[in-house]
Amino acid sequence: MAPVVTPLTLLIGMTCTVLFVQPTLGDAARAQVREGVRADWVVASQGPGVPADAARQLRTRRHDVVTEVVRTTVRVGLAKYAAQGVTPAGLTRTWDPDVTAGSLRGLTERTAAVSELAADQLHLKPGSTLKLTLGDGTPRTLTVVAVYARGLGFGDLTFAHDLVARHVDNPLASSVLVSTTRTQTQLATTLREFPGVQVLAPADADSLQARRQQANAEVDYLTMGLVLAFTAIAVVNTLAMSVAERVREFALLRLAGATRRQVLRMLRAEALSVLLLATALGSGIALAVLTAFSVGMTGRAAPSVEPLLYLTVIAVAGTLALVATALPGRVALRVRAVTVATARQ
Repeated sequence: MAPVVTPLTLLIGMTCTVLFVQPTLGDAARAQVREGVRADWVVASQGPGVPADAARQLRTRRHDVVTEVVRTTVRVGLAKYAAQGVTPAGLTRTWDPDVTAGSLRGLTERTAAVSELAADQLHLKPGSTLKLTLGDGTPRTLTVVAVYARGLGFGDLTFAHDLVARHVDNPLASSVLVSTTRTQTQLATTLREFPGVQVLAPADADSLQARRQQANAEVDYLTMGLVLAFTAIAVVNTLAMSVAERVREFALLRLAGATRRQVLRMLRAEALSVLLLATALGSGIALAVLTAFSVGMTGRAAPSVEPLLYLTVIAVAGTLALVATALPGRVALRVRAVTVATARQ
């Protein structure tokens, strides 16, 4: 049974791991964003970004705080890190990355804040010097002023908005966080001259981000589907060969009085037992991997598993097992039992 169970276990374990790694990471990241966004409203765009003029119009009221967020990637040595630029003024009213060391009050164009993961990898702490290369290839040397815990949701490196905006291809803000007493309708009226720009509640912005992550994940699924397809082929081949090698056994059963239907029923029962064992082993392996991944990336053992998708994986694996068993079994049973027994003697 081991040669048959092993590839099916591998198929279930690999598929579940591939499918649920991205949701685990995405859910943890969005959870950190939900906890860290203090703004009353989030301004987003259906196009490439929110124009700087829109942010300037939102700053017409004295006590309102408007934080522009622009995304980029930077290099520290050969390593690439997700980074962002944020407006430093009034930042703590709209944005809370859970600072564990230092303070965001010192964030300027000459300083930076780093996540705990980046700080651990690069051996940084408040007061350390950080040498990096910005998005357009410009080298900069900055001083670390803060270390924060919510790097999964907010990126590993944070700089002043103006520093990042001058060194990226797209300087438009991916989002604008607004802390204000104005209503959603009032903000929408202020931004009516900017098509595609919408004012969202933080919960609605989170739902929008979830849909975008799902769209990006589909590309990863397509890539990994090729690997899983080869694994599925290996499963089918192994099951088919294991059945084909048992022609003499089937002949002896038929000579002892078993009918073809009874032999096929036996094969189906064996296939289901193999499926149950492989499901238990594969699911356990995937759960262990996902739990370790969740603990390593988020600090919590909280893997995200979608029940419907999981059941689909088991159904596909079961279909492969039954088909790869039943078809070779029917072919093997077409040969007369006496002929097989005589040929083997």
